[in-house]
Amino acid sequence: MHTFVLFQLQRRFGMRKGAELLALLVASSLCLSAAIAAQETCPADIDAKCGDAASDGWEGEFFPGITKIRYEGPTSKKPLSYKWYNAEEVILGKKMKDWLRFSVAFWHTFRGTGGDPFGAATKNWPWEDGTNSLAMAKRRSTRIT
Repeated sequence: MHTFVLFQLQRRFGMRKGAELLALLVASSLCLSAAIAAQETCPADIDAKCGDAASDGWEGEFFPGITKIRYEGPTSKKPLSYKWYNAEEVILGKKMKDWLRFSVAFWHTFRGTGGDPFGAATKNWPWEDGTNSLAMAKRRSTRIT
């Protein structure tokens, strides 16, 4: 492969320049390989030690100061109350909570940064540490479920 690349570079840029460009290409790929190898790797075993979620530094709540949202009826003036959704109300033999099970899009709600094709990120989550590590993934999953 390197011989072919060297031949193409020499043909395009001349003998000396081709060899210099190939050396630069090889050096940069070696640096990239070293950087990738230096990243922390963790065992596949989910119970193995590798930056436990309990010891990774963030112990807060996802939304501090926000209590569980409850049904208070249509006359409630509280913005964080259910006006029409009463989880315990029975409709056609099933509780409303069984008919209308809540869910969220995990990526957009807890991972997304608010960026879109028209602009950069608009939010930073307090539980994110900026890594893509196994410890960070464990922290997300244990905090949300």
